[in-house]
Amino acid sequence: MIKKLILIFFFLFIPLNVTKALALPVEVTADSVALINADTGDFIYGKNEDKVEIMASLTKLMTAYAVINNVNDLNTKVTITEADIANLAGFTCAGIKVGDRVSYTDLLYALILLSAADAAQSLAYHTSGSLNDFKNLMNDEAQKLGLTKSHFEDSYGGDDNNVSTAREMSVLLRKCLENSTFKKIFTTKNYTLSTGLEVKNYTPVFAQYHGLDPDLITGSKSGYTPEAGLLLASTSTIDGQNYILVTCKSALNEKLTTHVLDSYKVYQYIKDHHYENRVILKKGEELKKIKVDESTTSEYITYVDKDVSVFLNDEEASRVKVEPKIVEEINSEYKKGDILGYVDITLDGEVLKSYYVYLNDEIFPYEEPSKVVIVIIILFVFFIILLFTLNILMFRQRT
Repeated sequence: MIKKLILIFFFLFIPLNVTKALALPVEVTADSVALINADTGDFIYGKNEDKVEIMASLTKLMTAYAVINNVNDLNTKVTITEADIANLAGFTCAGIKVGDRVSYTDLLYALILLSAADAAQSLAYHTSGSLNDFKNLMNDEAQKLGLTKSHFEDSYGGDDNNVSTAREMSVLLRKCLENSTFKKIFTTKNYTLSTGLEVKNYTPVFAQYHGLDPDLITGSKSGYTPEAGLLLASTSTIDGQNYILVTCKSALNEKLTTHVLDSYKVYQYIKDHHYENRVILKKGEELKKIKVDESTTSEYITYVDKDVSVFLNDEEASRVKVEPKIVEEINSEYKKGDILGYVDITLDGEVLKSYYVYLNDEIFPYEEPSKVVIVIIILFVFFIILLFTLNILMFRQRT
């Protein structure tokens, strides 16, 4: 029992579900960056990815998420009121007017493409009834997603207390993209509302201005305040692989386009290198033979129960190491499902992923024969000897 308690105490300090972002391999002006595999959620590269930053208009990603999760029919039309568009001077607005009849979908397009504050505030009122209730809804949704460093104060990002991290915003965007309506909106460049208002995503325009491929970024949501700097949450598909990239607090330039330039640098690096999911541990591969003490079996062999892959380029794949950290000995105190250890997949000392090893079978204890059993065995042996002796005597008498 003591041996098992020591091992359990040791494994309490293992960080479960480890997926660490490698240091960003390109120079960017952004203060923090997170690049993830959009399909698996694995983190690929980062720079201060867990640093809390002011989110400015990236806050609208949570606005969209809260609306989509809490409005039954996004095609429902609402009537714009004075409260919906009040107190938004100085913020980008789509130009919706009091009395306009627009759908939630219309407002979501204006929210994401143009980053319209009037659309954000209208969505807040018509989803929750009050700005405070919608703020609470946003934070409840963040809590459900496990965004522990995120906090939201309003629907449009005007308050500097709208904060999060590049990592958590990439998680949020990936979750948003699971919704087909959001994905369609996020990847649209131009849209006309039912009122005739046109909204446009300016990221492709900025890309073209700098001579960059406007189609490399497939969708984006930008943000900016003097305090937050320039931010961009974007997606890209390169060689069939989908990516999510969040850059926060890019330095300012004259055209306010550094968030786009930073994002293109990262995507271009990915494009210039051969990235793919590399199978590091193969299903069925033997990991370790563990000694079994005081049991009906003397050893237990651990195997990989599924392919374990990591997203790497050719050069990184050549430097990956596999480091098993599995117990040396177990006994019948271990139960099916108990953790036996883990295997770290590392690159230059950084843990990329940890695969956990569990006991998949019952371990039966070895039991000493009882005194009654011993007596029975002795009597049985004596009886066999006696029969053998009698047979010999009978044989001799016949001869």
